[in-house]
Amino acid sequence: MPDFRSYCPVLSPDNPLIQLSNDESHHLVSVNRARSGDPVSVFDGQGQEWESELTEANKRKAILTGKRFIQHTPLSYEIALAQAIPKGKGLEGIIRKATEIGIQHIFPLASERTESKVRTDRQDTKSEKWLTAAIEGAKQSGNPFLPQIHPVQGLSHFLENGAQQFSLKLIASLQSDSVSLKTAIDSTGVVPTGIFLVGPEGDFSDREYHQISSSGFQPITLGPYVLKCETAAVYAMSILSHEWSSS
Repeated sequence: MPDFRSYCPVLSPDNPLIQLSNDESHHLVSVNRARSGDPVSVFDGQGQEWESELTEANKRKAILTGKRFIQHTPLSYEIALAQAIPKGKGLEGIIRKATEIGIQHIFPLASERTESKVRTDRQDTKSEKWLTAAIEGAKQSGNPFLPQIHPVQGLSHFLENGAQQFSLKLIASLQSDSVSLKTAIDSTGVVPTGIFLVGPEGDFSDREYHQISSSGFQPITLGPYVLKCETAAVYAMSILSHEWSSS
């Protein structure tokens, strides 16, 4: 894999001439200091990738010429993360790591105890920052696929809609009936689609836990210690990815 990776949302196997956006051009030429003649992998986040050569090192309008087109095959399993929005830039870090691991869906959730509220007029700004975090994770890891980052939604709406498409539904919990993540994975028998639900800093309320349980989520333990939501998300997704990729 070349040292340089760039993102271009529209690629075609029939058109090897690639022009990067202003931001991507700046990052490639000014930040990473790529020069004409350098090899660059350009991906579209949907599994298409051109192994290219930088032909015009313009920091506002970089031009590349594709040399070899690659159509990557999606993973044989599907993992999603439903994350109550943490405060600050916590979700950006989670999305970055989730993309590196290869997670396909991310559902940002608003819950009763969510400290960070996303105003309607700031949704587009937040979505852009989350997409940028995913692109950074893809560049870092070489993952040619970007996760689908769904619009912010309430917990009830998510449980009634988005959660239903996954066969294995798990939630990190300190409840006495929690089982280990390995036990939950082994109980499925086959490689399924799975979603992992992580609560806010103050955890879900009792009422929300009742809703979650009624929607078929299985409580699992992530060990003897209480993990921050960011740590819990990465921990669980890493194990799911490892177990299913080894199946």
